[in-house]
Amino acid sequence: MIRILMVFVALLIAVLIGSLIFDDKGYVFIDFAGYVIEMNVFSMAIMTILLIVGLLLFSWVIKKLIMLISGSKNWLGNWGSRKKKRAFTNGLIALAEQNYLEARKQLASIEQEDFDGLNLLAAAEAELQLQNPAGAQENWRLATSYPKSAFAAKLCLVRDHLQQQQPDKALAILDDLEDKQKRQKSVLLLRAQAMVQGGKWNELKACLPSWKKALGEHYEHYMQLASQGNFAEIASKEGANQLKENWHALPKSTRRDPALQAAYIKQLIDQGMHIDAEAELGEYHKNKPHPMLLPLYRELKLSQPTSALKQLEQWLKADDMNIELLSTLGVLAFNANDLSLAEKALSKAIKLGNRQRDILLLARIKESQQDSQQALALYKQGLDQTNELTKAD
Repeated sequence: MIRILMVFVALLIAVLIGSLIFDDKGYVFIDFAGYVIEMNVFSMAIMTILLIVGLLLFSWVIKKLIMLISGSKNWLGNWGSRKKKRAFTNGLIALAEQNYLEARKQLASIEQEDFDGLNLLAAAEAELQLQNPAGAQENWRLATSYPKSAFAAKLCLVRDHLQQQQPDKALAILDDLEDKQKRQKSVLLLRAQAMVQGGKWNELKACLPSWKKALGEHYEHYMQLASQGNFAEIASKEGANQLKENWHALPKSTRRDPALQAAYIKQLIDQGMHIDAEAELGEYHKNKPHPMLLPLYRELKLSQPTSALKQLEQWLKADDMNIELLSTLGVLAFNANDLSLAEKALSKAIKLGNRQRDILLLARIKESQQDSQQALALYKQGLDQTNELTKAD
């Protein structure tokens, strides 16, 4: 509009200056279909200017009308988009506030909309909290069709299958992942868990060495589980003696793995071969207590566990304030019916750590010694500790 006005003023000034310079204003005669128009040149120039400016104004008005109409359409579209985003936001907020019915309502209204599948993942969580696993599974399946959320949705489906004790279905989904995704720690952990559920011990043992770096602290746990399962199969099919032969046939480097040692000794204990288990602990557990091997001393049931007692007492000389060592010594002595040593070790462990399992075992010792008063006091102490833990939870 400003440009049009500037053109109009410029032309008028030009005509005005022209009329001042030239004395002869000229003559224009137009005869058209019976209509006659007479004017001078300057009048015609002014009419021409007005016509041009009018056309420019008309063009400007038309453009504004077109922009107004298209802008209305955009506004309507933006209003719909804002409504969907508001439903998505409200659904996530309701989910965080644990208002799962409201979350379901808000997210269900945008189920068919493209939020890269994030709305479907959130809706699945709401359905899970509302005890509707079928609804959650359906949302996860729908989310797998969106590239950005497909991986997360598949992992959710895998976890659900594992919770439902369906390892084959979980492994089928994991096998369908991309190679880069298969190497991620979370995926390897789920695959290991599925193999454990499916009893695929040999396959898991074969895979674990290549997963060791990725699994980190979880490696020994799954290696122990795989080895326990493998050793249990051997013992059940071929007997305990064959289990021992197979173990000693393994390379020495393999037998140095604490996870394998713990699995093998645990299987010996499960087969009732406590003397052999004690001997293996003495051979593989010399330098310092190992968190995977130390708990096995608690399961030994021998009348004279001489070497095991000697080993524990040797470690206690170097670390006489170690609660776990004192507790383990107390259990081993109790199983050997050496109640005096058991009482001494457990009393010191309770003084240092006041753990419930030590308290209850000492109560059993006092009860067997006909010390009812002390036994009742210890049972009450253990019960009070249970109530405190319940309140804390």
